[in-house]
Amino acid sequence: MPTCNECRSFFPLDENPDKGDCVQRVVDPRQGYYRAKPVTADQDSSKCSSFQKKSRAVSGNA
Repeated sequence: MPTCNECRSFFPLDENPDKGDCVQRVVDPRQGYYRAKPVTADQDSSKCSSFQKKSRAVSGNA
């Protein structure tokens, strides 16, 4: 089961990394803006239509 913590749109709070915001870019005919909603890191995201798996960071030191 994927969780919000595994999603590219999840941004944890500095004071509590178990909670954060799900941030989505929305574009309508007049403007573009960001929509954020509070979520928990362990929330089930298997039914989320905007879930995108985080890509793994590649270290430049090989």
